[in-house]
Amino acid sequence: MEDKIWNCILKRLSETETELTKACLDEWLKESPDHVQKYKEAKFLWQLSAKIKPEQHEGSFEAIKANILVASSVEVKPVKLSFWKYGIAASLIGAFLFSLFYFLNTNKPANQKEEWVIKKAGVGKVIQIVLPDSSKVWLNSGTELAFTTNFNSKKTRSVKLTGEAYFEVKHDPSHPFVVKSGDLVTTVYGTSFSVRAYRNESSATVSVNSGKVGVTAPGNESAVFLLPEDKLRYDLNQKSFLKTTITDPDVDSWINGDLIFDQTPLEEVLKTLSRKYDVRFETGSANYKGCMLTARFQNKPIQEVLKTLQLVMNIQSEQIDHTIILKGGTACN
Repeated sequence: MEDKIWNCILKRLSETETELTKACLDEWLKESPDHVQKYKEAKFLWQLSAKIKPEQHEGSFEAIKANILVASSVEVKPVKLSFWKYGIAASLIGAFLFSLFYFLNTNKPANQKEEWVIKKAGVGKVIQIVLPDSSKVWLNSGTELAFTTNFNSKKTRSVKLTGEAYFEVKHDPSHPFVVKSGDLVTTVYGTSFSVRAYRNESSATVSVNSGKVGVTAPGNESAVFLLPEDKLRYDLNQKSFLKTTITDPDVDSWINGDLIFDQTPLEEVLKTLSRKYDVRFETGSANYKGCMLTARFQNKPIQEVLKTLQLVMNIQSEQIDHTIILKGGTACN
């Protein structure tokens, strides 16, 4: 049987199946009586494997094989096994045992929780971390990154991101690097790219400096692939993608304290400024909906940014401690 079907069978027998694997197996079983028979045979071998002591799960493939074959001599109510009749037990057992060995050594018990390492960049801070595989990640202000303690031992190098981060991923084709950021899932093998997915923003973006990445999200059947200087914006409300070319290639400029806004909604600009400068904005009854800002600030203080808002949009500002009150402004609707 194909690896996909073996996986679906193992998920059911171990009571860890998902809706997807359940549908996959149910459909396969309906295809022919032969498939039903093969499932019964696999279930029988699984029952035999239950006689292995828990501490033996960490053993070698040969050790598990030996224990299951010994267990088969114990009285178990068997199904009618066609592979015994036709003398092909060795090949089927071999295939099943290999899948079982993989399952036992790569899946934790349901009641054993994974341990996560969480790294955070405080307000107004940018930090760099090095992952267990030597990949480098820069976290922007107000960003959180999480990865498991067994990061290096998994088939997929997976991290969870809330906020904005720039990645330099170590090349490893056999272990894809996956960034889960809200609805977005970004998969790479070795490249440099930036992901922005803050909880309080209506869109998420992925920008690529080098290499190739694939991005998926709910409502989109296939992955969108990005090459250097490609930028993908995902609208969280519309569940839609917009792919563009980066007008300014410095997707990692914020690492050095720079701010780049390219037709960025003013609401998003203010959220970015709040995180970077640890301030809070009050707009009162002013309506800045539809206002966009295009500007670049090379590690400038907040006062310089406020002067630009005054010149470009006629927005007046008054700062009291960590609160900045905005007044006036040119209508942008």
